[in-house]
Amino acid sequence: MNVDPRNPEFRSQFASNARMAAHLLRSLFKSKRIAFGFSILAFFSILGIFGKFIAPYNPLSSTGPLWAPPSSAHLFGTNYLGQDIFSWFVIGTTTSMYVGFAVAFFSGLIGVSVGLTAGYLGKYVDEALMRGVDMLLIIPAFPLLVILSAYLPPTTNSTILILSILSWPFMSRIVRSQVLSLKESGFVTASRISGESHIKIMFKDILPNMLPIIFINIIFLVIGAIIAQAGLAFFGLGNINSINWGTMLYWAQTEDAAIQNAWWWIVPPGLAIGILGLGLNMLANGISDVMLSNNRR
Repeated sequence: MNVDPRNPEFRSQFASNARMAAHLLRSLFKSKRIAFGFSILAFFSILGIFGKFIAPYNPLSSTGPLWAPPSSAHLFGTNYLGQDIFSWFVIGTTTSMYVGFAVAFFSGLIGVSVGLTAGYLGKYVDEALMRGVDMLLIIPAFPLLVILSAYLPPTTNSTILILSILSWPFMSRIVRSQVLSLKESGFVTASRISGESHIKIMFKDILPNMLPIIFINIIFLVIGAIIAQAGLAFFGLGNINSINWGTMLYWAQTEDAAIQNAWWWIVPPGLAIGILGLGLNMLANGISDVMLSNNRR
Protein backbone atom coordinates (compact mmCIF):
# COMPACT_ATOMS: atom_id res chain seq x y z
CA MET A 1 0.00 0.00 0.00
CA ASN A 2 1.21 3.53 -0.80
CA VAL A 3 1.90 5.23 2.55
CA ASP A 4 1.47 8.73 1.10
CA PRO A 5 -1.30 10.44 3.19
CA ARG A 6 -2.72 11.89 -0.03
CA ASN A 7 -3.37 8.40 -1.36
CA PRO A 8 -7.10 7.44 -1.12
CA GLU A 9 -6.24 3.90 0.00
CA PHE A 10 -4.10 5.28 2.84
CA ARG A 11 -6.90 7.63 3.94
CA SER A 12 -9.40 4.77 3.87
CA GLN A 13 -7.14 2.58 6.02
CA PHE A 14 -6.52 5.47 8.43
CA ALA A 15 -10.29 6.03 8.79
CA SER A 16 -10.83 2.31 9.39
CA ASN A 17 -8.17 2.29 12.10
CA ALA A 18 -9.73 5.36 13.73
CA ARG A 19 -13.14 3.66 13.82
CA MET A 20 -11.60 0.55 15.38
CA ALA A 21 -9.85 2.66 18.03
CA ALA A 22 -13.09 4.51 18.83
CA HIS A 23 -14.99 1.21 19.16
CA LEU A 24 -12.25 -0.15 21.44
CA LEU A 25 -12.47 2.89 23.71
CA ARG A 26 -16.28 2.61 23.92
CA SER A 27 -15.96 -1.08 24.80
CA LEU A 28 -13.42 -0.32 27.51
CA PHE A 29 -15.69 2.28 29.12
CA LYS A 30 -18.72 -0.06 28.99
CA SER A 31 -17.00 -3.04 30.63
CA LYS A 32 -18.28 -3.64 34.16
CA ARG A 33 -15.14 -5.59 35.04
CA ILE A 34 -12.93 -2.70 34.05
CA ALA A 35 -15.13 -0.21 35.91
CA PHE A 36 -15.06 -2.33 39.08
CA GLY A 37 -11.31 -2.95 38.93
CA PHE A 38 -10.52 0.66 38.12
CA SER A 39 -12.68 1.85 41.01
CA ILE A 40 -10.72 -0.29 43.48
CA LEU A 41 -7.41 0.88 42.02
CA ALA A 42 -8.53 4.51 42.14
CA PHE A 43 -9.67 4.14 45.77
CA PHE A 44 -6.34 2.79 46.99
CA SER A 45 -4.39 5.22 44.81
CA ILE A 46 -6.25 8.21 46.28
CA LEU A 47 -5.78 6.76 49.77
CA GLY A 48 -2.07 6.42 49.06
CA ILE A 49 -1.63 9.89 47.57
CA PHE A 50 -3.52 11.72 50.30
CA GLY A 51 -2.69 9.32 53.14
CA LYS A 52 -0.85 11.82 55.33
CA PHE A 53 -3.83 14.19 55.14
CA ILE A 54 -6.39 11.45 55.84
CA ALA A 55 -4.62 9.82 58.81
CA PRO A 56 -6.22 11.25 61.99
CA TYR A 57 -3.14 10.68 64.18
CA ASN A 58 0.62 10.32 63.99
CA PRO A 59 0.91 6.54 63.54
CA LEU A 60 3.97 6.39 65.80
CA SER A 61 2.36 8.27 68.70
CA SER A 62 0.38 6.68 71.51
CA THR A 63 -3.09 8.18 71.16
CA GLY A 64 -5.37 5.78 73.04
CA PRO A 65 -5.61 2.85 75.44
CA LEU A 66 -3.64 -0.33 74.70
CA TRP A 67 -5.32 -3.00 72.56
CA ALA A 68 -8.50 -0.94 72.20
CA PRO A 69 -11.04 -2.42 69.75
CA PRO A 70 -12.45 -0.35 66.86
CA SER A 71 -14.43 2.70 67.96
CA SER A 72 -15.41 6.15 66.73
CA ALA A 73 -12.13 7.54 68.09
CA HIS A 74 -10.02 4.75 66.55
CA LEU A 75 -11.71 3.23 63.51
CA PHE A 76 -9.38 0.22 63.37
CA GLY A 77 -8.59 0.11 67.09
CA THR A 78 -5.13 0.48 68.66
CA ASN A 79 -2.09 -1.76 69.09
CA TYR A 80 0.03 -2.75 72.09
CA LEU A 81 1.46 0.79 72.33
CA GLY A 82 -1.89 2.55 71.94
CA GLN A 83 -1.03 3.63 68.37
CA ASP A 84 -3.92 4.18 65.98
CA ILE A 85 -4.15 1.25 63.54
CA PHE A 86 -6.20 3.23 61.01
CA SER A 87 -3.37 5.80 60.75
CA TRP A 88 -0.90 2.93 60.31
CA PHE A 89 -3.09 1.49 57.56
CA VAL A 90 -3.52 4.77 55.66
CA ILE A 91 0.17 5.71 55.80
CA GLY A 92 1.06 2.10 54.98
CA THR A 93 -1.11 2.30 51.87
CA THR A 94 1.11 5.11 50.59
CA THR A 95 4.27 3.03 50.95
CA SER A 96 2.76 -0.19 49.56
CA MET A 97 1.30 1.55 46.49
CA TYR A 98 4.58 3.41 45.93
CA VAL A 99 6.52 0.14 45.94
CA GLY A 100 3.98 -1.55 43.66
CA PHE A 101 3.98 1.17 41.00
CA ALA A 102 7.74 1.81 41.21
CA VAL A 103 8.56 -1.87 40.73
CA ALA A 104 6.03 -2.17 37.89
CA PHE A 105 7.55 0.87 36.17
CA PHE A 106 11.20 -0.19 36.39
CA SER A 107 10.69 -3.91 35.73
CA GLY A 108 8.26 -3.09 32.92
CA LEU A 109 10.78 -0.71 31.37
CA ILE A 110 13.53 -3.34 31.46
CA GLY A 111 11.26 -6.13 30.26
CA VAL A 112 9.83 -4.15 27.35
CA SER A 113 13.29 -2.92 26.28
CA VAL A 114 14.82 -6.40 26.34
CA GLY A 115 11.84 -8.09 24.66
CA LEU A 116 11.50 -5.42 21.99
CA THR A 117 15.22 -5.50 21.16
CA ALA A 118 15.46 -9.30 21.14
CA GLY A 119 12.32 -9.82 19.08
CA TYR A 120 13.06 -7.17 16.46
CA LEU A 121 16.80 -7.65 15.94
CA GLY A 122 16.68 -11.45 16.27
CA LYS A 123 19.64 -13.72 15.51
CA TYR A 124 22.58 -13.45 17.92
CA VAL A 125 21.07 -10.56 19.88
CA ASP A 126 17.88 -12.54 20.47
CA GLU A 127 19.83 -15.66 21.42
CA ALA A 128 22.06 -13.85 23.91
CA LEU A 129 19.26 -11.89 25.59
CA MET A 130 16.84 -14.81 25.82
CA ARG A 131 19.45 -17.17 27.29
CA GLY A 132 20.02 -14.59 30.01
CA VAL A 133 16.27 -14.37 30.59
CA ASP A 134 16.03 -18.18 30.78
CA MET A 135 18.73 -18.25 33.46
CA LEU A 136 16.81 -15.74 35.59
CA LEU A 137 13.56 -17.65 35.14
CA ILE A 138 15.15 -20.93 36.22
CA ILE A 139 16.51 -19.51 39.50
CA PRO A 140 13.94 -19.83 42.34
CA ALA A 141 12.74 -16.26 42.84
CA PHE A 142 11.76 -16.21 46.51
CA PRO A 143 14.98 -17.72 47.95
CA LEU A 144 16.99 -15.29 45.82
CA LEU A 145 14.74 -12.48 47.02
CA VAL A 146 15.42 -13.42 50.64
CA ILE A 147 19.20 -13.65 50.08
CA LEU A 148 19.43 -10.28 48.34
CA SER A 149 17.25 -8.64 51.00
CA ALA A 150 19.55 -9.97 53.73
CA TYR A 151 22.67 -8.43 52.17
CA LEU A 152 21.38 -5.10 50.84
CA PRO A 153 20.63 -2.10 53.09
CA PRO A 154 17.16 -2.51 54.69
CA THR A 155 15.45 0.39 52.91
CA THR A 156 12.32 0.74 50.82
CA ASN A 157 14.40 1.66 47.76
CA SER A 158 16.47 -1.52 48.20
CA THR A 159 13.22 -3.53 48.15
CA ILE A 160 12.17 -1.74 44.95
CA LEU A 161 15.58 -2.48 43.37
CA ILE A 162 15.48 -6.17 44.28
CA LEU A 163 11.90 -6.69 43.11
CA SER A 164 12.55 -4.78 39.86
CA ILE A 165 15.57 -6.96 39.05
CA LEU A 166 13.61 -10.17 39.63
CA SER A 167 10.28 -9.18 38.03
CA TRP A 168 11.14 -8.26 34.43
CA PRO A 169 12.11 -11.58 32.69
CA PHE A 170 8.57 -12.88 32.17
CA MET A 171 7.49 -9.53 30.72
CA SER A 172 10.39 -9.63 28.26
CA ARG A 173 9.30 -13.03 26.90
CA ILE A 174 5.72 -11.83 26.39
CA VAL A 175 6.89 -8.70 24.57
CA ARG A 176 9.33 -10.68 22.43
CA SER A 177 6.59 -13.07 21.27
CA GLN A 178 4.40 -10.11 20.28
CA VAL A 179 7.25 -8.44 18.41
CA LEU A 180 8.00 -11.61 16.43
CA SER A 181 4.47 -11.57 15.00
CA LEU A 182 4.19 -7.80 14.54
CA LYS A 183 7.50 -7.29 12.74
CA GLU A 184 6.21 -9.32 9.78
CA SER A 185 3.05 -7.18 9.47
CA GLY A 186 2.36 -5.14 6.37
CA PHE A 187 2.68 -1.75 8.06
CA VAL A 188 6.14 -2.67 9.43
CA THR A 189 7.22 -3.91 6.02
CA ALA A 190 6.00 -0.63 4.47
CA SER A 191 8.01 1.39 6.98
CA ARG A 192 11.10 -0.73 6.33
CA ILE A 193 10.77 -0.28 2.56
CA SER A 194 10.32 3.47 2.96
CA GLY A 195 13.71 3.63 4.71
CA GLU A 196 12.64 4.16 8.33
CA SER A 197 15.35 3.45 10.92
CA HIS A 198 15.15 0.40 13.17
CA ILE A 199 14.65 2.58 16.24
CA LYS A 200 11.76 4.44 14.63
CA ILE A 201 10.09 1.23 13.49
CA MET A 202 10.44 -0.34 16.93
CA PHE A 203 9.07 2.62 18.89
CA LYS A 204 6.68 4.17 16.37
CA ASP A 205 5.19 1.16 14.58
CA ILE A 206 5.60 -1.88 16.83
CA LEU A 207 5.50 -0.60 20.42
CA PRO A 208 2.14 1.26 20.18
CA ASN A 209 0.46 -1.95 18.96
CA MET A 210 1.65 -3.78 22.08
CA LEU A 211 0.43 -1.23 24.64
CA PRO A 212 -2.69 -3.19 25.71
CA ILE A 213 -0.75 -6.38 26.48
CA ILE A 214 2.00 -4.36 28.17
CA PHE A 215 -0.56 -2.53 30.31
CA ILE A 216 -2.18 -5.82 31.35
CA ASN A 217 1.16 -7.21 32.49
CA ILE A 218 2.06 -3.97 34.27
CA ILE A 219 -1.11 -4.44 36.33
CA PHE A 220 0.03 -7.90 37.40
CA LEU A 221 3.48 -6.53 38.23
CA VAL A 222 1.91 -3.99 40.62
CA ILE A 223 0.05 -6.53 42.73
CA GLY A 224 2.95 -8.98 42.54
CA ALA A 225 5.32 -6.35 43.94
CA ILE A 226 2.91 -5.41 46.75
CA ILE A 227 2.49 -9.06 47.77
CA ALA A 228 6.25 -9.69 47.57
CA GLN A 229 7.03 -6.65 49.72
CA ALA A 230 4.42 -7.72 52.27
CA GLY A 231 5.93 -11.21 52.33
CA LEU A 232 9.45 -9.87 52.89
CA ALA A 233 8.28 -7.56 55.66
CA PHE A 234 6.29 -10.34 57.34
CA PHE A 235 9.47 -12.42 57.58
CA GLY A 236 11.38 -9.45 59.01
CA LEU A 237 13.32 -8.69 55.83
CA GLY A 238 13.59 -5.30 54.18
CA ASN A 239 12.85 -2.13 56.11
CA ILE A 240 10.73 -3.30 59.07
CA ASN A 241 10.70 0.27 60.44
CA SER A 242 8.82 1.44 57.36
CA ILE A 243 5.05 1.66 57.71
CA ASN A 244 3.38 -0.52 55.09
CA TRP A 245 0.88 -3.38 54.93
CA GLY A 246 3.64 -5.96 55.33
CA THR A 247 5.17 -4.42 58.43
CA MET A 248 1.69 -4.13 59.97
CA LEU A 249 1.40 -7.90 59.70
CA TYR A 250 4.98 -8.35 60.93
CA TRP A 251 4.49 -6.33 64.12
CA ALA A 252 1.05 -7.88 64.70
CA GLN A 253 2.67 -11.33 64.58
CA THR A 254 5.69 -10.24 66.67
CA GLU A 255 3.54 -8.69 69.41
CA ASP A 256 1.08 -11.61 69.53
CA ALA A 257 -1.96 -9.76 68.23
CA ALA A 258 -3.70 -13.10 67.60
CA ILE A 259 -3.26 -14.12 71.25
CA GLN A 260 -4.71 -10.77 72.32
CA ASN A 261 -7.64 -11.34 69.92
CA ALA A 262 -6.67 -8.06 68.25
CA TRP A 263 -8.12 -9.06 64.88
CA TRP A 264 -8.38 -5.36 63.95
CA TRP A 265 -4.57 -5.24 63.58
CA ILE A 266 -4.40 -8.29 61.31
CA VAL A 267 -7.49 -8.07 59.12
CA PRO A 268 -7.16 -4.58 57.49
CA PRO A 269 -3.77 -5.09 55.72
CA GLY A 270 -4.60 -8.65 54.70
CA LEU A 271 -8.02 -7.64 53.42
CA ALA A 272 -6.57 -4.64 51.57
CA ILE A 273 -4.03 -6.84 49.75
CA GLY A 274 -6.81 -9.27 48.80
CA ILE A 275 -9.24 -6.57 47.60
CA LEU A 276 -6.56 -4.72 45.63
CA GLY A 277 -5.43 -7.99 44.06
CA LEU A 278 -9.03 -8.80 43.08
CA GLY A 279 -9.53 -5.33 41.61
CA LEU A 280 -6.33 -5.41 39.57
CA ASN A 281 -7.07 -8.90 38.29
CA MET A 282 -10.56 -7.84 37.19
CA LEU A 283 -9.11 -4.75 35.52
CA ALA A 284 -6.53 -6.80 33.62
CA ASN A 285 -9.02 -9.53 32.67
CA GLY A 286 -11.56 -6.93 31.57
CA ILE A 287 -9.05 -5.28 29.25
CA SER A 288 -8.00 -8.69 27.91
CA ASP A 289 -11.63 -9.66 27.20
CA VAL A 290 -12.31 -6.39 25.39
CA MET A 291 -9.15 -6.78 23.30
CA LEU A 292 -10.06 -10.36 22.31
CA SER A 293 -13.60 -9.30 21.42
CA ASN A 294 -12.26 -6.38 19.38
CA ASN A 295 -9.82 -8.64 17.49
CA ARG A 296 -12.66 -10.97 16.45
CA ARG A 297 -14.47 -8.13 14.70
